[in-house]
Amino acid sequence: MASTDQSIELRAAMLTDVGVVRDHNEDAAYVDPNHRFFIVADGMGGHAAGEVASAMAVDAVRQFLTDHNDQLDEFAGNATDEGRKQAVGLLEQAVRQAHQSVYDRGVAESDKQGMGTTLDVLVVAGPEAFIAHVGDSRTYLVRGGKAAQITTDHTVAEVLVIEGKLSLEEAQISPLRTILVNAIGVAPDIGVEMAHVQLRQGDLLLLCSDGLHDYFPQEDELAKHLVDNEPENALEALIELAKDRGGHDNITGVVVEVMDCSNGLSDGVVQHATSKELDLSDGVPDKIERDDTMPVDITDDSQSLAKLTKTDPMADTPNDLDATQPASKRVTEPMDAVDADSTDELDPNAFEDTLDPTKRIKPPKLRDDDDEADGKTKLDDDAADADTEDAD
Repeated sequence: MASTDQSIELRAAMLTDVGVVRDHNEDAAYVDPNHRFFIVADGMGGHAAGEVASAMAVDAVRQFLTDHNDQLDEFAGNATDEGRKQAVGLLEQAVRQAHQSVYDRGVAESDKQGMGTTLDVLVVAGPEAFIAHVGDSRTYLVRGGKAAQITTDHTVAEVLVIEGKLSLEEAQISPLRTILVNAIGVAPDIGVEMAHVQLRQGDLLLLCSDGLHDYFPQEDELAKHLVDNEPENALEALIELAKDRGGHDNITGVVVEVMDCSNGLSDGVVQHATSKELDLSDGVPDKIERDDTMPVDITDDSQSLAKLTKTDPMADTPNDLDATQPASKRVTEPMDAVDADSTDELDPNAFEDTLDPTKRIKPPKLRDDDDEADGKTKLDDDAADADTEDAD
């Protein structure tokens, strides 16, 4: 148990498991010893590139936030509107630096081209939490016995749900749920989704890879395990259930519990660019395939990757971010990365070879110099038909 400052006391647990199908773990996670920040990343890429990408991203964020801990301490001790903006800026800068380091290495090393990772980062400063999110790992808030997903899955399946082309139940088992429209290190640019939470005593926050959340479509089931058990025991139970239900992927979770929050706002508001209420089906999906997460080809310019929303992340709080602020100060919406026409062309069968437990994805190759000059990274035309390589 530790506290980040005098106004809040936290305890946290972190566990990871290779799962039932995989032969090595491409997830990475970190819990700051002072409980200032918490990180989960789920790598992807052939050979061992996925674990390289996730480890690099976690280390880059860890180093950046450690180097800027004094600024976070200052905000925690005296929260101001300007301080919140700076905290948001620091967190996004940490994520973007992590992205750049992974992307640069993928370009420089042929065996790591196309590698990438999801990334969820939680920063706690005083009675406030800031979340940065890229990809399809998730962050949940559990309050009053109920769980709510704070982040949005940056996947083709989620795009189709938003567009009304897939139901939530169909999306939970669709191969398109593993195709990302936004990931660390894959394309030259990324969208960084951000959220802000005023914490309450008793709150629980769960950061987890899709190897965990895929098996818990009912958020109430997650909440029950987290509320009824100590953080580490809760994670152990959730991981064992995920393995019993198939264990198709590496499984990683970080649980943060707010033991005391003397100066938190009474309403405990979650500020986010969008709000949604999910009505998930009962029980566990009948079938969850092997999950080899894969980035989708982005053919538009960088703005299509992450269209800015019209609402700021803290729109209903005193620390409104000025609409004239640069994009780095506002929430992005990666869900517009794939337009309606292009999603019609995505055939789930084109990726069926990635669902074979004995195979893994061949890393996508960079295009020729002309495309690189245009600032785009694309999947090789033959990626869907490319030879896969046996697992190590």
